[in-house]
Amino acid sequence: MKAMSNSVGLLSTLTNGHANMLDALKEYPWMMTGSGKPPPVSNVRMPSEIISLEGWSALWRGLRSGLVRDSIFGGIFFSSWQFLHQAMLNWKAVGMDPVPRYDNEVGPLSPIAVSLAAGVSGAFAGAASHGFDTARSRAQCTVLPKYVSMERKFLKWSRPGKRFERLTGIHPADRNLLLNGIWLRMARCGLASSIIVGSYFLAVDHLVPN
Repeated sequence: MKAMSNSVGLLSTLTNGHANMLDALKEYPWMMTGSGKPPPVSNVRMPSEIISLEGWSALWRGLRSGLVRDSIFGGIFFSSWQFLHQAMLNWKAVGMDPVPRYDNEVGPLSPIAVSLAAGVSGAFAGAASHGFDTARSRAQCTVLPKYVSMERKFLKWSRPGKRFERLTGIHPADRNLLLNGIWLRMARCGLASSIIVGSYFLAVDHLVPN
């Protein structure tokens, strides 16, 4: 309570924006401890609580690393999948007489082979983009109150880290954590890609009339 009184005394010299400043400060529990630490992310659950505490910009936190992650994942997945798909077509065309001039003359591939190729591509894409996925998750799990953001803008605070880290939204403190759980994400992305692509081709083969 002493820390609360000191905070009210310091803020009383400012323009009174609240009718009852003491009740307003009680909405932020860390002000009562005097430690200056915001609450853990587990205590900020509802969207209204996030907007009230951190502002509307918190809903787009981690956007940079998310865009880089999706761009890398999509580029590697589709390029590697196309490469494997073409390799399987060429392998199937070996020994055919006459030699097919176009891919549609080779015939369709089996859904199992296509799904396996998609799974391998998804695993590689997940591994390549995993670091940015970790950076995005770490950024979203950080509670950054509005007054801290305003203070950083007022002091012209610059983002820490190297230029690449600033552009992609990676915090320097997370450098040693970027590859944590990479094998789990590779398995998850590979399995999901295999199931989605395999079920699509299986549905096309059985539902679409020839």
